[in-house]
Order: sequence, then structure tokens, then C-alpha cells
Amino acid sequence: MHAPTLDAVIEAMLSIALVEDKALGLEFTTAGLLIRLPTTRRIAERLGVPHYYVLPLIGTLEADGFVTRAERVGIRTTPAGTRRLFERIRQAYAEQARALLGPKLFRLLEETATDVPDGRED
Repeated sequence: MHAPTLDAVIEAMLSIALVEDKALGLEFTTAGLLIRLPTTRRIAERLGVPHYYVLPLIGTLEADGFVTRAERVGIRTTPAGTRRLFERIRQAYAEQARALLGPKLFRLLEETATDVPDGRED
């Protein structure tokens, strides 16, 4: 069994939300737009690996300032993480996102998500 890559984890997150669940959990905060992500167990299940293979990769995303994790709250993107996910959505999941959100809302969320500077959140 091979450990998944960071890109594979991101793909699994988006596939679960936009293809399997057909649901995107959004949070609007004063800091910006956040996306609620699937649990590490769901991501691991999707990738066909044990849960503990996914944890260090989520930790990397957290250390890089793209997600936050909290007990009983789950995993959420930071505004910079939302920007990164929307870049990937635009590349590979735009059709699914438009079907779910409608073209106007998708465009508005994409503009909001990409209006965040690159890099870590302070």
C-alpha cells in the first residue's frame, strides 16, 4: 500500500464534496470565505488507505496555512486554502461546481475566493 500524495488528498476532498455528496459547506467570516472539508476518515476511505496515512498530509496543509483543524468542528480551509481549492475546482471540477451552485453563484464565490493574497494567513 502506497501513502497518498498531498495532491491526491486535495483531489479526494473535492471529489467527495462535488461529485459524491454534491454539497459544498461554506462559511463566510470577516477573514474571508472558508470551505468545510470532509473528515480525514472519509478522505482515507476514498483513497483506500488507513486513516493515519492522511493525518500527516492534513498536518502539512495546516502548517502551510491552508487549513485549520479543531476537535468536534472539523477541517476548514483558511482564506488562502479556499483560494487554492478554487484554483483546483476551476481546473478540474468547474462543471460540477457550476451544476451545484449555478453559474452566477459559482462566479461570485470564485471571485471572492481568489481575492485573497497568496501564502499563509497571519
